[in-house]
Amino acid sequence: MADNLELSAYSQRELKSLAKTFKLMGDDALEESRKVAYEITNLAKSEIRKAGYTRYVSAGAVRRVVDGASISRTSKTGLLSIGFAGQRFSGGATTQKLWAGLEFGSQRFKQFPTWSGRYGGGSRGWFIYPSLRKIQPELTLMYLRAMNKAVARWSN
Repeated sequence: MADNLELSAYSQRELKSLAKTFKLMGDDALEESRKVAYEITNLAKSEIRKAGYTRYVSAGAVRRVVDGASISRTSKTGLLSIGFAGQRFSGGATTQKLWAGLEFGSQRFKQFPTWSGRYGGGSRGWFIYPSLRKIQPELTLMYLRAMNKAVARWSN
């Protein structure tokens, strides 16, 4: 499970602060948070899937990776997991082992696309990370609106 890609829009410090806040919230507010987090994560999954379906290098494998993405319905902050040991290819490889090569590419292994290049402190990526960077402002705004609505509702 440690090799799965799990995406979060928050730093560790922000997640700890959110966890403390969730402990203070009532059950109705937690359920609202879960619902909003699921909607936001579902939007991210659909954007990643759309980008994955436009890839033409290793197209079949990329489609298997994006089609197998799963969303946690119980997560309060939204959890999208990509790449699992249970998704096997005919040669024995799994999406858990191949997603990184398909996303970032390689200059050494020919079965993967060419390396995607640098971005900030890491690699740029081909379909997952560019999609998330593109919709990050929209995702953040959706979450902040929902949390502000919940705070307003429960503070009155």
